[in-house]
Amino acid sequence: MKTIYLMRHGRTLFNVMGLNQGMGDSPLTKEGIEETLKTKEWFIDNKVAFDSVYASTLKRACDTTELVTDMPYQRYQGLEEIFIGTKEATPFKDNPPYPYGDFYVKYGGEDLDEFTDRVYKAVYDIAKNDEGNNILIVSHGMAIRRFLEVINCTREVKDGFLGNCGFVKMSFDGENFEVLDIVNPNKL
Repeated sequence: MKTIYLMRHGRTLFNVMGLNQGMGDSPLTKEGIEETLKTKEWFIDNKVAFDSVYASTLKRACDTTELVTDMPYQRYQGLEEIFIGTKEATPFKDNPPYPYGDFYVKYGGEDLDEFTDRVYKAVYDIAKNDEGNNILIVSHGMAIRRFLEVINCTREVKDGFLGNCGFVKMSFDGENFEVLDIVNPNKL
């Protein structure tokens, strides 16, 4: 049995500004760095040691990974946030009601179902193929939301989104994921 920690990146400038940042990137804020360090403390205090670490290829996830652990990590394609084409860096308030379906395709973006399949496959492949028992995966808000929907677990996730630097602790038996806990060290 493996334990997977699926974590959201730290707060970014676009998060604070209320802007979409699918595949676009913005830097971690001072608060985002502090949140990440608090999450690192949580892992240390709870004696969580990782055998393997993975991150989305996007800078905000890599920066978070480098702050939350001193371990080397692998950048893993497939863990990235949804690509929303020319709607990148537009206000959240202009988004259509969730679920978006193929809304972003007409803007050069990704279909929500194809995105969901991509993220699920990436997390599943890491869990299935990595030989470690405790694995950290740093990804993104919508990516984690969609992953949780696939495994039918959205409990305790406000409005469907995990807070910045929050994480989902799951067991993986070689085929299936089971959510053990949803933790947001910055809300404790």
